Amino acid sequence: MLLTRLREASGKTPSEVAAELGINVSTYRRWESGKFAPKPISIKAIAEAVGATPEEMSRMSSLALAAKQDGLFEGPNVPPDLRVITETEATARLIQDIQLEHIPGLLQTPEYHRTVQEALPPIEPERAETLRKLRARRQEIVFGRRGPAKMRFLIGLAALAYLDARPAMRDAQIARLRKVDAMKGVEIRVITGFHAAMSGSFTILTPPDSTGARPFAYVEDIDGGRYVEGDVVSQYQAVFETVGDGQSVELEEYLR
Repeated sequence: MLLTRLREASGKTPSEVAAELGINVSTYRRWESGKFAPKPISIKAIAEAVGATPEEMSRMSSLALAAKQDGLFEGPNVPPDLRVITETEATARLIQDIQLEHIPGLLQTPEYHRTVQEALPPIEPERAETLRKLRARRQEIVFGRRGPAKMRFLIGLAALAYLDARPAMRDAQIARLRKVDAMKGVEIRVITGFHAAMSGSFTILTPPDSTGARPFAYVEDIDGGRYVEGDVVSQYQAVFETVGDGQSVELEEYLR
């Protein structure tokens, strides 16, 4: 479990951490075992006690807030480089995703995702199926939440142009985009030309205020994504706002 790994990395025993938190060690052990989740208000103190980074604290917050949603977070079905983003998006108050070459994962139809997989270097069929199930589970959780996140998606022209070669898939995918775009708190825009994010795609996740965790960016790459934290995230935010506010149009305007 995440908390166990962090505590062991800090070199502390359960009793030592419990003493710092002013709680009974049995309570702390139940947190580590996953039998009970700490209250969100306690996460910051726990993170400080085990020396968690802001990124790790965000993961702890997501795990605690989504503790009843089994099968997503701390299992082998989640690639290590995707764990933070999958855990955080489940409870984030704001998701900002800019994708230049493909439809954002949260918006993809199953057929689209399968087609993307087929274009990539081959992997084991079981692994491909696991990733498809994970994609579907992420969508289910994010869009099925009570009090869903505010979401803003910016999509590159290329991502939509690629659909033209597969008319049947295009129709289903566009219908999916329109359906999500009509949801409260969701905005989908299409980038119209030269823009501030031409250097690459990224996602900014803002955890709930109650966690005390700062926004971070997830930047995709061929060999796996990387996470960007700290003050530099403001640069990603500035790029996103520049593209979203002045270098893109609403989805329906593009489709007309």
